[in-house]
Amino acid sequence: MLPDFTDILIIFLGFLLAFVITFFGIPRVIRLSRQKGLYDIPGTRTSHFEPTPRLGGAMIFAGVILTSVLFTDFENAAKLKYLIAGMLILFFIGIKDDIITLTPPKKILGQLFASGIIVIPGNIRIIDCYAFFGLETLSTTFSIIFSIMLFMALINSINLIDGIDGLAAGVGIIASTAFGIWFFLFGHISMAVICVSLLGSLIAFLYFNVFSKKNKIFLGDTGSQLIGFLLAVFAVSILELNASFSGSEKLATAPAIVLSILIVPVTDTLRVIFIRLRNKKSIFKADHNHIHHAVLSVSKTHLEASLTILAVNIVLIVLTLIFRSLGNTILFISLALLSTILIYLLNYYSHRNKKVTER
Repeated sequence: MLPDFTDILIIFLGFLLAFVITFFGIPRVIRLSRQKGLYDIPGTRTSHFEPTPRLGGAMIFAGVILTSVLFTDFENAAKLKYLIAGMLILFFIGIKDDIITLTPPKKILGQLFASGIIVIPGNIRIIDCYAFFGLETLSTTFSIIFSIMLFMALINSINLIDGIDGLAAGVGIIASTAFGIWFFLFGHISMAVICVSLLGSLIAFLYFNVFSKKNKIFLGDTGSQLIGFLLAVFAVSILELNASFSGSEKLATAPAIVLSILIVPVTDTLRVIFIRLRNKKSIFKADHNHIHHAVLSVSKTHLEASLTILAVNIVLIVLTLIFRSLGNTILFISLALLSTILIYLLNYYSHRNKKVTER
């Protein structure tokens, strides 16, 4: 049964409120950052050339959390308190890292705490295996461990792709839109509202991050961690909600569709970890081996690079939906092969372009 007009109105108002809070709040954050000297200074690991405020995530946090509290139904969103608790933890460690920089172990400890809260008392975790390797359900212990690892991986994957203007926010916009529509069709309006609150906040942020010349701002760790955390919540909730259905109502290839939605951060993270381990370097050491760096070397502008990557993301989602009848195994293999081929072609043109430039 599809949601009624009241549900649609609530979702629209949630989107609008989050957009307004973020859009009108960011200029004030930028003003404060300039007064206190809170800038992201250009360096060898950055792709920008001017000191830029990096506290954009603070207003995304404000937009999402206020909208979630005001427009979700507490009777149907009993887990909201755990979601807010996790968001608060990531907000405080993100703000501290954006201002004074935290060491990786301290950040991981905070991410572990936030993930543990949403997985254990919040009970938002992977249980159904969708018959992978003949398994139907995970044991409680393994489910908790696996889910916490999944949350931490997605939190850090968004952080890793936040290297050029518009990319992390763009991935968040695509994912929150897809998950929001999914929740809407399932009739889970409270989760749909949280999705559109993130969507509204990210669209407002995107204007300042990509198009504004006087008030440019970055997400910072506050924003990237928040996006990763929320996308993990959406993905796990969708998989478990879908698994609760039976017969024709259950979408058997939901895992493959979720993977296609999150394919950019997942692929980039796996690729970067592989390269760093192969080169015998710490997986926490920043470098320029990300997919967006390679695309940027070909496209030359941040906007073109981000739009290219996001367009590929959308195409892969559409292809997965079209061929969803093939089953999870074939779709997983196909997504892996397509990603590998695209990365190979990207590396080829990137290296060729570099040689031409050196001449």
